[in-house]
This record gives sequence, C-alpha cells and structure tokens, in this order.
Amino acid sequence: MNFFIIFFLIFFVRTIFVVFFPETGGDYEIYSRVAKNILKGCGVSLSDPLSNDCVPHFGGNHGPGYDAFIALVWYFTDYSNNAVRITQTLIYSLFCLYTLYAIQKFIKNKILFFSIGILFVISPLLVAWPRYVQTETLAIAFSLFLIAELLLSLKENKIRVINVALALTLATWIRLDNIFLTIPVAVCCFYIHGFKTGFLRGLTIAILLSTSWGLWTVRNVIVDLPSVFPSNMIMPDGSRSPLGYLSWTKTWITQEYEKPGSLWGINRKNYKNISIPNYAFYDNKEKIEIEKLISELKKIDGLPFPEEIDNKFKLLSDIKRKNYPLKYWIVNPIKRIYRMWANPFSSFGWPNEIPSDGLSHSDRLLAAKGNLNILFLKVKKYPYRAISKGVNAFYKFTIMFLFTYSFFFIFIKTEDNLIKFLGLISTSYLLGRTIFFSINGYFETRYLITIIPFMEIFVALCLYDKFNNKFINSSQGQRLNHN
Repeated sequence: MNFFIIFFLIFFVRTIFVVFFPETGGDYEIYSRVAKNILKGCGVSLSDPLSNDCVPHFGGNHGPGYDAFIALVWYFTDYSNNAVRITQTLIYSLFCLYTLYAIQKFIKNKILFFSIGILFVISPLLVAWPRYVQTETLAIAFSLFLIAELLLSLKENKIRVINVALALTLATWIRLDNIFLTIPVAVCCFYIHGFKTGFLRGLTIAILLSTSWGLWTVRNVIVDLPSVFPSNMIMPDGSRSPLGYLSWTKTWITQEYEKPGSLWGINRKNYKNISIPNYAFYDNKEKIEIEKLISELKKIDGLPFPEEIDNKFKLLSDIKRKNYPLKYWIVNPIKRIYRMWANPFSSFGWPNEIPSDGLSHSDRLLAAKGNLNILFLKVKKYPYRAISKGVNAFYKFTIMFLFTYSFFFIFIKTEDNLIKFLGLISTSYLLGRTIFFSINGYFETRYLITIIPFMEIFVALCLYDKFNNKFINSSQGQRLNHN
C-alpha cells in the first residue's frame, strides 16, 4: 500500500506541471524534426520532414534515443506532446518506485522509507521537468534505475552485470553525457569485488554497453556520415556546426548567463544579436580581430556560418590556449565549477522564468555578478517567481551543505556499509561530471540534475544514521568481503 501511495503522489504532482504548465523547450525543434523523420520512414535525420530529402544524422542533439521515444509515443497518439509528457512521467514514477524497492532491501524503518518516498515526490530540483518535451525527465529516470541496480548489487554482494548494462544503455541513448554514470559503476565493481574481479566485471558491462553503440557506429559508417561522433553544437537544419567559433567562446565563457549574447542565436543563424563583453578579450589585438569577424558575420545574418570565418576563430582560440594555458585549463574551469553550483537563479524546470522583456540578458549577467539593485527591483516586480526561485536555491544549497557534511561524516562517525557505499558512488559521479563539464564548457546548472538523486538519497540515509542509533538492517556495518 505504501508503494502505491508514493507512486500515485509522484505521478500526480508531476502531472499537475504537465497539465497546467506544458512547455516544449529549446531543443524541441531538433527532437521533433528527427522524430517526424523517423515516422515518415526516413530514419534519424535532420532534413526537413516536409521535403523529399533524407540526409542521415548521428542522432540529433544526443543519441537517437529520445527522438525515437517521441516518435513511438506520437505513433500511437496522433503526435500528442502531452502524451509524451505523461508517458515520460509514468516511466519516471516507476523508476522512483524501483529505487525505493532497492532501498527497502536495506531499510525496514517505515518512517524513513516513507520520508524518502516523499522526498522523491516533492524534490524541488526534480519535480517540474516532466512538463518539458526534453531529455531531462528520462535522464533522471534511468539514473534512478542505475542507482537501484547498484544498491541491489551491494545487497547481493555481486554486481548485477546485465541489469547495470541495460540501465547504462538506456541512459546513454537518451543523453550522451550520461556516459559518466560509468564512474559510479566502476566504483561499485571495485568496492564489491576488489580490483581483479571488479575489473573483469566492469569490462563485461563495458562490452555490453558498447554493443548497441557499436551497431549504431556501423550504421553511421554505412550511411557515410562525415563523422561517427556528434558535434558540440547541432544545427537544426543539419548544416555544418561553427566549431571554431565554439572553441573560441570556451576560452572566456565561465557562466551560463554569458551564453545568450554569444551563443544562443548561432544555431539559428542569427548573428545580429551577437554581443561579446570586453573581458572576453585577453589583449587589444584579439579584440580588433574578433570584432572584425563578428562584423562580417552580421552582414550575412540568416546565412550559414562561413567556414573561412570559422577557421579564423579556431586559429585565435588555439593561440589563446597556447599563450594562456593556466587561465584556460585551471582558472576558467574553477570559475565554472563555482558558478555552476553557486548559481541561485536557476528555475530547475519550474514555470518561474522571468521574461526577457522584464529581465534582459545583460540584467541576468549583472544579477549573477551580485548587482543587488537589479535583484531588488526584479523581486519587487515578480514576487512569486522570485520566491519560487529562492525556494529552489535554498533547497539546493541545503543539499550541498548536507552532502559535504555527510561526506566527512562517513569517514568519521559511521561504520555503516550502505552509507559508505552511497558516499563513494555519489562523490565519484559528482566530481567526474562536474570536472568534465567545467573543462569543456558545459556548465549550465541543468546539467547537474542527474547528480541530485544520488545526493538526496545519500544525505537522507546519513542524517538517519546520525540521529538514530539503530540503523535497522543496514548492511552488516562492515565492508563486504571480496569474492
């Protein structure tokens, strides 16, 4: 009965967002285009579905998983986006339940079990994503699937190779960056089995995971794609991505509110609104050359990004990295990590975005840098939106503080095997994902959402362990013996 109640609440609360606040999201144009091409028999392609063209593509924004999911739902529901939202909400709710089932294998305390269930119901950072036709909901769902499989592996003292490989396959086909879920899997293999056996079990999982991607790579070779790997920025019409320009922006962008002026219009061939701040230039020579290139771009607004101009941006970015390696590889990534985790303004999927006519891109950037006058003015003008953003920020910072405390707690005061295990897989995933994104320029706060369930479960069990002397049926209190 408890499982049914929790499942109903998880599904019901998210359905409220789906029904009353539906959105498609910024990448919907790409997902829907590929899905339409799949349904018309063209396959994975970014060609115009209304045309006779059918140029193969790697998979849209990520792999082809989410595009195929949309196409499947549309096939049975006459292209209903609400059906997509409801279906992904159902999948999400089921994997929440499966994770609770795995937790219950360790915890018999009904109050703790129900508390974690309620956390799954109302988590402010996760609850609103199903209203979008975007990858986030399924990415979280399959992350929960993996968490459950790792917990069940710990309980059985043996990594569940097939199930873990399935969870990783589903997760990576929805979002390519979910490949970092292999980090907690590797930790789990070594934790349970030791180095030798753990390596062999992990290698088996890697082979199973690579099977579907290997087949997809064969397809990409057969259809003669220019590259078997996806590019950093996908153009909705399938045209060439301006990789040189992207490379140059990575030499200076350190927070997501710098992206609107420099990047948001590029994949729509909108160059007139490009705006580069003075601190992006490391010297006056660079400033002169960049402004000249941008001036040339603005003259051809609406046309494809010229390869000649893109190559010049690439050359400037290479020179910049060579002349300022410390700033590029150390200083900027550290700034990104701080700003990604410390950003208090993210909506996390909630319908509380302040419109651009009420808060311009430059205003957002100034607010992110601590301009109190702008903050007070916008709070006064948009009180309810500001309050909801404040609630999200308070919850996020609370989880961050408790996670940090819990990390040290597992080495100082607890001997519980379950909590140590959760601490290791959560911390390894957090560090691996955060460091990669900070170095490669993917540092929007929404990229953190698959880390949140790891953090929440770990924190909840740590707090219970601290304030309850009898951690019921936890897992023997000692590290499991190696096989």
